[in-house]
Amino acid sequence: MTKSKRTTLFSALAAAMITSGAFGAESLNPKTDWFQHAGYGVFVHYLTSLQNDPERVHSLGKQTSWDECVREFDTERFADAMAEAGAGYVIFTVMQVSRFMIAPNATFDRISGYTPGEACATRDLIEDLYQSLHRHNIPLMLYWTGDGPRADEKAGPAYGCGTPVSKEFVQKWADTFREYGERYGDKVAGIWCDGSYSFIGYDQEKLGILAQGLRAGNPNRILALNPGVDPEVRAYTPHEDYTCGEQNVFAEVPVQRFLNGEQWHILSFLSKTWWGEPGTGYSKRELADYVFDVTQRGGVVSIDVALFRDGSLDRSQIEVLKAVRRELREGKARIPVPPGNKAYRKQAKLLSLDGSRTLAVNGGTHFPRLGVDGKPDTVAQAAGEWPWTYEVDLIDTLNLKRIKVNFGSGYATQFELRISTDRKEWKTVAQKSDHDGKPFEAAFDPLPARYVRVCAQKPDGPDQPGAQMAIAELEVYE
Repeated sequence: MTKSKRTTLFSALAAAMITSGAFGAESLNPKTDWFQHAGYGVFVHYLTSLQNDPERVHSLGKQTSWDECVREFDTERFADAMAEAGAGYVIFTVMQVSRFMIAPNATFDRISGYTPGEACATRDLIEDLYQSLHRHNIPLMLYWTGDGPRADEKAGPAYGCGTPVSKEFVQKWADTFREYGERYGDKVAGIWCDGSYSFIGYDQEKLGILAQGLRAGNPNRILALNPGVDPEVRAYTPHEDYTCGEQNVFAEVPVQRFLNGEQWHILSFLSKTWWGEPGTGYSKRELADYVFDVTQRGGVVSIDVALFRDGSLDRSQIEVLKAVRRELREGKARIPVPPGNKAYRKQAKLLSLDGSRTLAVNGGTHFPRLGVDGKPDTVAQAAGEWPWTYEVDLIDTLNLKRIKVNFGSGYATQFELRISTDRKEWKTVAQKSDHDGKPFEAAFDPLPARYVRVCAQKPDGPDQPGAQMAIAELEVYE
């Protein structure tokens, strides 16, 4: 398909989705309409330190030159796995801190002094990825960085990598991607750019220079520039189209589709441990429900998974991803349990008593949202500390007038119910001492709030009555 035909098809698809009401309201950035419609996509790390290190499982025990490693990657196998997983798009790494890149780049070779194949692979893996994914109608996005080849002893100094980043470095690095951008045009639908932090010297001027290079060849290419991991997903710069959204857990849900004019998007990893690792830290139902809830409010979710040298994926992760796509295709909006419960299926956290620290889940099984899932036989419980706080984000600010707490087998003998609009100023709306574990309900004059906390002050040890608090269900009503 020619570039003009692909552009026309993309535009027609976005227009059809807007006309049908798929976005619920007029789009603030039509360039991101296809992205929002995709719902969820897959993010993979493909690096010499993973797929070409025999000590890492990703390499399948093999080590060669980087050029040979890239030549061995099976893009058809990879694309077939993405299609099976129902990926709405793929974000694939071009490089990260080192000199090793997945496609030829004469600009990089000229500036760094390396010859073809020493740093940039001689195979054009980006083109091959596009061709294989395009057969499944899966858009290709790329991972780039704002801090360049800073770990390479030759390329780093040649580019002038350092902190703070200089305008000269940013221009050279933007021009390096420009070669890719102009080569691939609309074959590259978007960029997720890491290492664009303000603490290494990026300001709006430098971000603008970088963004201009990243959009070369396709003005409709959508960008996210990473400010680093924040407590909440946030908009960073007018030069980006969607939020970077890097988080270490899937929990946050958007208030609405756009955040300060940017498409709301979150990125985290599927494994229990860290980025790019095999295994799953979420059940099928848990992650599928989460992604469904995010997309119902107009958000987009990128899920990082393990990638092996031959282009294959971890089988357990594929099964979870299939459940996510199935839920997006077949799921329906849930009626709150009980009817009218504003806490139903909302984001929840397990915190220290003062709310300053996140606590682990008890036994690795009592996930925070199990206290607002409408099922009294499941519970949310923190690990490690007897006094602790259960917090629920209602997402919207509502006028609340009634809260009910249903405890599990463990309950607090002394606790407080607190509410807040901004998670800074808290108002206690009820407190209880000498509690016996029965359901507790508090009614009060209507007050605006977005956040609700159950603060368990006692028991503070095994000799106290009751036990460590477990929340079976939290109900919140207007």
